Amino acid sequence: MKTLKVVLLISASVLITAGVVFTVKAPLLCTPVVTSRGALTTAAIDTMTGTIDATGCDIGDYIATSLTVSSLTVHDADKYGIFVDSGLGSITVSITGATVYKIGAHTGAVFTPDGVQKGIGIIYDSGDAGPQATGSIDSSTVYAYQKGGIEVNRNSNVTTTNNVITGLGHVDFIAQNGIEYARDATGIIRNNTVSANFYTGKTGLLANGSPCGGTYPACPPGRQYVSCGILLVLIDPSQIQRGQNDLNASPPNDNQRNFAVVTDAITD
Repeated sequence: MKTLKVVLLISASVLITAGVVFTVKAPLLCTPVVTSRGALTTAAIDTMTGTIDATGCDIGDYIATSLTVSSLTVHDADKYGIFVDSGLGSITVSITGATVYKIGAHTGAVFTPDGVQKGIGIIYDSGDAGPQATGSIDSSTVYAYQKGGIEVNRNSNVTTTNNVITGLGHVDFIAQNGIEYARDATGIIRNNTVSANFYTGKTGLLANGSPCGGTYPACPPGRQYVSCGILLVLIDPSQIQRGQNDLNASPPNDNQRNFAVVTDAITD
């Protein structure tokens, strides 16, 4: 039995309880949680279905227990819509039929995406050296995210199939990615429709890690940030099965790069 490091906040109208089907409406009390990505706040914990309005919270649904998520809607979290975290122990989480949107920066209750590297619709993460997170994301819809639609990180092993991932289109303030597998993640990416991830700005990084573009000298070829439909970062591509993904939307809903593998550069 794992012990979840949380402080539950209870009011007359809001009770956040693991595993309960409920609808959360703003205004909302955000619950502090200690995650593999540090101390954050969440609108709900281990919620499997229903609707979560995460306005004002870092996370919509924080999951650190093996369970099945079905037909869950999450919107307006500041950093992560659904965060599957195995930092407390190995877990298996299956997500089916989820809808996640407006994840990123907000001005009050209004989604106002910017260039900060946050705002992931669904993420599986095990931290720097945590146990493995495994599972699947199937037949789900993720859109209006700031940085990425789906991210599978560290040594997580996830099957991502039959999802529709839609970025913000041609934007000059951030390089979005539709599906990203990073840092020794493994799994399957198949039958997904990924579109509208396109960075029109001119900034990037030089080989020594210093910035270029914008107020800095122009970026040489290959050093400007780009958006990708599917991105594999610091990973063994042979450990990813992918195919039958639809990445060829027409402008302005095209991806700047449909597919890319990055093995030796700073990417985030």
